[in-house]
Amino acid sequence: MIERILILGGKGGVGKSSISAATAVALSDLLPDKKILLISFDIAHNLSDMFNTEIGGKLTPITNNLWGVEPDPDAYAEEYTKVFAAKMKKLLKKMPIVGLIPQIKDFIDTTFTADSIPLALKNAMFFQKILDAEDTIYRKGDEEIDFDMIVADFPPTGNMVALFDVPEDTVKVVLKYSLNFYNSVRGSLQGVSKMFKKVMHPFEPTSNQEGLGEELVKMLTELEERGERISELIHNVGSLRLVTIAEKPSFEEIKRARDLTEKYVNLDGVHINMLIPEDHAKTCDFCGKVRSLQQKYLKDIENEFQHTKIWQSDKLIEEPIGLEGLRRLARAIYDNASAQEILYPK
Repeated sequence: MIERILILGGKGGVGKSSISAATAVALSDLLPDKKILLISFDIAHNLSDMFNTEIGGKLTPITNNLWGVEPDPDAYAEEYTKVFAAKMKKLLKKMPIVGLIPQIKDFIDTTFTADSIPLALKNAMFFQKILDAEDTIYRKGDEEIDFDMIVADFPPTGNMVALFDVPEDTVKVVLKYSLNFYNSVRGSLQGVSKMFKKVMHPFEPTSNQEGLGEELVKMLTELEERGERISELIHNVGSLRLVTIAEKPSFEEIKRARDLTEKYVNLDGVHINMLIPEDHAKTCDFCGKVRSLQQKYLKDIENEFQHTKIWQSDKLIEEPIGLEGLRRLARAIYDNASAQEILYPK
């Protein structure tokens, strides 16, 4: 059973992936008995670069108790949507109107394919596959790994919100897409609107549609139950941390992210990254000017998020690459904080 899901989000280019990786490494060191999974949900994966090792779409061990994965949403979606599309195609062909007008069968075969599934639905399937409360066991050889914690590097705000939003409304997405498809079929017909009107209500227990209705209801119920499990999981053990730099665009972005995600997950912390160290500001005019501007927005962020835990980290001279580099970044962020303080900040 997953104990905690740390979700890191924010504007691109603020060091979100580095802080995600550093956080996972810190927890790995502090909690050697816990199994931790680091996932990059961002399409622009860079975990491999940060750890200086190939990670990719397969579960890759990083330490004794930390694994990383950079899943390809298209690959997951393709695997899932092939089955989904095949089942929907079969169900659609059971509609009486298909038997009456053979051209519709050809239309279904060429139109309703895995490639035609909307991106929003593919993202939902991908997200659910990874975070499903009953689907968190991965295999490492013959060993089953049931992760205790997940650290998730999320994409920038718009796509991040979609990942929260779609699982809650998966059934609505499926129904909307299905009805749109039905409408596209209906639009290609002439003079059969009355007949098709009856087909458009497959959940009514008529003798011709009872089997189709049962299969559709079962499929949608399973999707709904899965979406509910994931939403409940995120509500119960999810913890959002927004990463920003002390500049106006990034500051505005995390305010927007906070407002858009508050109904899905608790915001527990803000990371202010890439601050110019004070000693450098004293010896470099340019650094001093940048730091002065940063301090202004630092105060704005602290005022705006005064009831939220705030972590600060300076811009590092060396990139935080590899385990040791990420450990340095973790120390810069968390200092000597315990695992409990990182997982449940006050």
